[in-house]
Amino acid sequence: MSHAISRAVLSMLALSFVLTAGGIGAASVVADDCSPSSPDSCEAGMDGYTSMLDNLFEVAHTTLQYAGFVTVFAGATLWFTARRSSDRAQTGVWLLIGGLAMIVFYFGFTAFVSLLKWIAEGGSGSS
Repeated sequence: MSHAISRAVLSMLALSFVLTAGGIGAASVVADDCSPSSPDSCEAGMDGYTSMLDNLFEVAHTTLQYAGFVTVFAGATLWFTARRSSDRAQTGVWLLIGGLAMIVFYFGFTAFVSLLKWIAEGGSGSS
């Protein structure tokens, strides 16, 4: 059962990479008049990559939020329903702890990305 789930997750991940790579290729076809000496003449510019990074941020942010809550719920359910099965109770506790860690990381993720953006822009004192 776990092999089937891991195959399904890996195939969905590979499919998402293929679908997003098509968007990158389309953006590079549109920007065919770009030259390294004057990147301002590019039609697509960096907008394709910026929107791709924004989308990646949103996916990671949303995944952390909902996967964390689902994992906490699953862990709590396993832990509270494990009567004499210590393996099931231990799995439930680890899922509960992992889900709580994901939720904590979800709240800190925005602050971390904001710090990286501030560093990339050169801080607030740059002109």
